[in-house]
Amino acid sequence: MKHFVLITGASEGLGKSFAIEAAKKGMDLFLVSLPSTGLPGLCGLIRSNFDVLVDFLELDLCSEQSCIQLIAYVKSNNYPISFLINNAGVGGNYRFSDENFSTFDKMIQLNIKAFIMITHGLLDVLQSQESAFILNVSSMIAYYEGPFKQVYGATKSFIYYFSNSLRQELKNTHVHICVLTPAGIKTNINQFRICHYLGMFSKLSYLEPEYVAGMAIEKCLQKENKIIPGKLSRLIFLFSALLPHFIKEKLMQNTNTEIFNAQNSFKRI
Repeated sequence: MKHFVLITGASEGLGKSFAIEAAKKGMDLFLVSLPSTGLPGLCGLIRSNFDVLVDFLELDLCSEQSCIQLIAYVKSNNYPISFLINNAGVGGNYRFSDENFSTFDKMIQLNIKAFIMITHGLLDVLQSQESAFILNVSSMIAYYEGPFKQVYGATKSFIYYFSNSLRQELKNTHVHICVLTPAGIKTNINQFRICHYLGMFSKLSYLEPEYVAGMAIEKCLQKENKIIPGKLSRLIFLFSALLPHFIKEKLMQNTNTEIFNAQNSFKRI
């Protein structure tokens, strides 16, 4: 029987890299992404280059009904999902008092509610397989607090702690859960522009999505619990654990302010 990896947010950025890296490993794919983001074209590209099955749904997962539709489609068509990659999410750098609430509502709906609905709705499908994996995409920001990422950081912290808690709950089952906490990833033109404006140290922590996706899949299949891609990011994480909280807070304030100012600089171009 064929086994599928289901990837949300699969048409662009890290999600697209997850799809291609999984196809390289011979995994059959079930891809989910927003309408009009190039998903049919990506599926055609993968089919023409890899000997794998590919199916897809174009859905806005900010909608509760879309999450219900996805779960129902998988179950009614008996897709043997053995690997779930919860990648869909939305971020950004915002001054809390200046931004419309709808921006934060969308973050919460997609980064938390849709993530929980899909994981909960498909867990029985995963548990019915001989061996199954869930890879949840969090962020390095989950370990720290800082300005301009207050809601986004909180959603990524939620993903991080939820993943570790559910892993303990399922430790005696054959479903393994791992959480990915990358630093910056060059996923789109905005990230490239931000990276250009950053200092050298911050630039060095930015990673290519192909590297992050390939490493994350490999480490998850090896049943690692927490994945921090990039030697520099791992070094920063280990070093920061030794620092007093007020120093970490100051460093994050400086870094996030630098990113916020960079974003505003190219918005004015």
